[in-house]
Amino acid sequence: MSKPKLNNDEIKNLYNKLYNESLFTPQQRGYEFEKLIEAKLENEKLEPRASYKSKGEQVDGSFFWKGQTFLLEAKWVKPKIPASSIYAFKGKLDGKFHTTSGIYIAVNGYSNDVEDALKFGKSLNILLFDSSDIKLIFNGEVAFLDVLKFKLREAGDTGSLNVPYSLKTKAEKISKENKSDFLTAQLFQQKTTKRKITEDLLIFVEGKSDIQIIDNLLKPIELDFLLTYKIISLEGINNIRQIPSLLNLYATYHQNKAVIVILDDDQATLQIKGIIENVTEQIENSSIPINTKFFFIDEKLKDKLSNEILKNVIFSKNYNKPQLYLELERFINEISYDYYDPEVNIPKESLKSILNRAKWDYENNEIIFPDDYTDRDFTVENLEDLIEFLNEEVINAVQGEMPLEMLKENYFLDYDSEVREHLLAFHKDKLEKLNWNTDEL
Repeated sequence: MSKPKLNNDEIKNLYNKLYNESLFTPQQRGYEFEKLIEAKLENEKLEPRASYKSKGEQVDGSFFWKGQTFLLEAKWVKPKIPASSIYAFKGKLDGKFHTTSGIYIAVNGYSNDVEDALKFGKSLNILLFDSSDIKLIFNGEVAFLDVLKFKLREAGDTGSLNVPYSLKTKAEKISKENKSDFLTAQLFQQKTTKRKITEDLLIFVEGKSDIQIIDNLLKPIELDFLLTYKIISLEGINNIRQIPSLLNLYATYHQNKAVIVILDDDQATLQIKGIIENVTEQIENSSIPINTKFFFIDEKLKDKLSNEILKNVIFSKNYNKPQLYLELERFINEISYDYYDPEVNIPKESLKSILNRAKWDYENNEIIFPDDYTDRDFTVENLEDLIEFLNEEVINAVQGEMPLEMLKENYFLDYDSEVREHLLAFHKDKLEKLNWNTDEL
């Protein structure tokens, strides 16, 4: 096997030199970039072929992976690539064998209409790599093949052709950093901080300054059942296109019941409404469909919600509630009734949360549970004590979170069978590793 022309360190150095405009003409830069792409693919054993001309058509290279041929188009130009350029490349793929797909690599990205325009044809066989992907690949932070597999998966799951690899990190960051809040439940007002549950609602807003404003709008909403929500900044209106893939990636960490997107009403243009239709369709047809609703908020209401005195006035008893508030309240209540069954969800989520925080000590054959209130650990040394402990914890959670009218119907609470079923389904291997007899379950 021949040695690669360039190693990854050499590729990185040459790639960063290409940004020095004094060293290369635009034509030279494009040619050198093609050579770096070939070297990177060669290093990853993807059987690359150099650029070639066929019947007057220029193809910037190709490679072969798992029975699939990928044709390449690489552009290092200052303007963002318009949809017309992608259509021209798509023409090169037409008439090729059905296992042929295309990869477009644009160092300075694409115009906003590119992905929307491609979807009108519905024949989606081109993946788009942009500047963020290229920097990660050529600086050696991630393999080209890893980015390719990521984009193929997202295209299959959501229909999105231009999902930046960095979105994977963003989804993980959101799951860890943004705090969740509880919507007010009418039927019970007891503390709910002991049970750490996943986010029921994801709420996207345009910018970080909108987070507190929308939080002020949501706080007065009262529900019959407990729901949590997390507010996330899109960091720009154009990023609404990323929502389907972001939700798909976020599902790795949390399963949500619904998504709400609140945008400024000055963005309610025909173009944005068209994008919203595309995004909604993508979510409905994705591998993890989720109930999604878009709303618009006007500047006057935002100003009132930003003012502490006016905020209290608009939610007072004698004041007509804003229309947006009423629409949100109606939608969220529908979600709470459609998806939330306290008698099932509270025990299930409580068990999951408690055991997720457990420390499994296989050396001493015991399980250690941290107590957030006393800062003292509770240790369980056998299966019988574990079942008893978990049963008591679930009962406490139910008593604290179940609507009062439901509690009155259940004078005697016992979740022994639910605890056993949960342990058998999700923790049997761990229990056996502790040398505990799972036959008792």
